[in-house]
Amino acid sequence: MIDDIAEQHERIGKAVASIVAEYAASLDSRKVTSEATPEVLEKLFDEPFPQKGIGAEEILAKYRQDVITHAMQVPSPRYFGQFNPTPLPIGVWADALSSSLNQNAGAWRNGPTSAMIEARVLRWLCELVGYGSGSFGTLASGGTEANLIALKCARDRSHKTAVEHGLRSAPGDLTVYASGQCHFSIERSIDILGLGRASLRKIETDAGFHIRPDALRKQIETDREAGCTPCCIVGLAGATSTGVVDPLPELETIARENDCWYHVDAAYGGALAFSNKHRHQLEGIELADSITFDPHKWMFVPFACGAVLVRNGGGVLRDAFDITPEYLNEDRGGADVEFDFFRYGQMGTRRFNSLKLWMAMKFMGREGYAEIIEHQIGLTEYLAGRLDEMIDFERAGEVETAVCCFRFRPAGMSDLSGPEQDRLQQRLQQEIERSGEAWITTTVVKGRRVLRVNVNSFLTRRHHIDELVELLSQKSKVLELR
Repeated sequence: MIDDIAEQHERIGKAVASIVAEYAASLDSRKVTSEATPEVLEKLFDEPFPQKGIGAEEILAKYRQDVITHAMQVPSPRYFGQFNPTPLPIGVWADALSSSLNQNAGAWRNGPTSAMIEARVLRWLCELVGYGSGSFGTLASGGTEANLIALKCARDRSHKTAVEHGLRSAPGDLTVYASGQCHFSIERSIDILGLGRASLRKIETDAGFHIRPDALRKQIETDREAGCTPCCIVGLAGATSTGVVDPLPELETIARENDCWYHVDAAYGGALAFSNKHRHQLEGIELADSITFDPHKWMFVPFACGAVLVRNGGGVLRDAFDITPEYLNEDRGGADVEFDFFRYGQMGTRRFNSLKLWMAMKFMGREGYAEIIEHQIGLTEYLAGRLDEMIDFERAGEVETAVCCFRFRPAGMSDLSGPEQDRLQQRLQQEIERSGEAWITTTVVKGRRVLRVNVNSFLTRRHHIDELVELLSQKSKVLELR
């Protein structure tokens, strides 16, 4: 079955290329969501493990008929959900090339070119955010893992014997501070690191959903009086719910005053650095000790591709993660050990993810990324303007990136309670989803449910925004009639 590997690659490759091209051509006409229930899908894939192999043609036919049809059409220009963009074609095919080489990017000896390319794209990202020549980093599966890596560095700096002896001898409970808008991975990371979820202080935000520096200072003072040890301050550059950017320079000042590690979660908003028009929002990010940056968000690289960047180089990451197993303990007499990326994070075996990032960055260039980012923010501002003209909708904040939050507030339902208003937002979102014509999400800000739109496909144009506004209008009228 696998004797002639070259022939199989040629035959299957042509068939897959045809499917991918066909799919890409159909994106705008496909319903974004499937109507299939879990029960229906379970029946579609309810089959025993084959005793004998099945031909590739039959397998691909099943993929085309059932997998594509019932997938969430994330690459669609009418997908306005999470930070899940349309992937660049060169990134899609880079994934295939990476799989064909099947490098283990964990150790230099197993993937020399993957190590060098990872080091290069990390240098480009460090330069992009304003880090100097002494900076370094590592690729990760996404922002969740990148935040975990950064927070471990923060923990180890505050309690230098934690790596060897754990937290038993820590000088008071280590506390971490972040906006109430922070990503769930911050809380999860604190749990994994043994600090306990109660060690996260979620600081209140202002009317625009930015962290309040005065409230942060007050909380730190309260914690010190209680015998706690402030460990890390996390700033947000592109909050998941609202897309807002915290006052980064002020947070850096507070971090230095309190001897805290300063981390910026720029998983989404880090790409603002490409745009001369919008990069001012990231002022102060270069002062952070570490930065999370997800190329699989606003750089249109296929999943999974995240990164953590560290201002003071790989030594910090090595101190936090390095360990040498006996099967890699060889004196090879060269400088290649510094390119063993398993020493900079928790993964051992690592996919050659730097290849798709390297190809995407070379293909797009700084100007290409800047053009798309500015276009998408412009479309989001256009959406906000359209919503402002609608009587039954009100915005829940200003547009800072390509995220717009708003509420459905029909005049005839002004007497609804808070929970009833929340349920109304969910019902409208569900009406949109069931239609298949677009996909938006909801989130919670200031304790109330709101609708959330993120323009994240480079295929989205102004007419898609107009169609979304019309769809919101139609479906909201259906709810008012019920």
